[in-house]
Amino acid sequence: MGRPRKSEERDTRQGILDAALDLFAESGFFGTSMREIARKVGVRESALYHHFASKEAILEALAASYGPGQSRHLAGLDVGAMLDAAGPRQLLEQLVQFMVTIWSTPQEQKMMRIILSEGARLGQHDVLNLQGVIFEARRNFSRVFEEMMRRKLIKKADPITLTVAFMGPLMMMRMIYLVMPKGPPDLKGLKAEVDRHLDFFWQSVT
Repeated sequence: MGRPRKSEERDTRQGILDAALDLFAESGFFGTSMREIARKVGVRESALYHHFASKEAILEALAASYGPGQSRHLAGLDVGAMLDAAGPRQLLEQLVQFMVTIWSTPQEQKMMRIILSEGARLGQHDVLNLQGVIFEARRNFSRVFEEMMRRKLIKKADPITLTVAFMGPLMMMRMIYLVMPKGPPDLKGLKAEVDRHLDFFWQSVT
């Protein structure tokens, strides 16, 4: 019998991540075992260790793909070229739309539940440094404001402070409209609040 093809390896790895995300969101990281993950995937427990060294490694992979880990997209962007193409205000609108689209996915909803319910315990038990992940996300986004200031498109200020001022209200809106509702998310209400925030923020920095 030959070795599994690379596509099968990728499928199995993603299946493990999907199953773990479901279980961590339902039962918590500490309430989920590797055996339960394997059962949900439909593989032997030993097969999990071919892809991940531990349950902690699975969570680290999830954190790199979802939640604050999404900022990896920003790290690779050519902010200058995007400003040339869209302009500063339009670029912020595009970035917010990108974030809202991602935040609305089931995967992001589950990851947020994990962060909210177990974030503190994960840090206390040295399972995952969520603070470090969030700090990295903040640094990645601050590149946008650094480039805008370099081009004198906005007032000079600390880029990290601008990032907090920009993202803080958006995170609150995410909680109100995408995390807390029992029924379908009110995307229309979210868009209206986001637009008002963008107007206020842009007037404040220009």
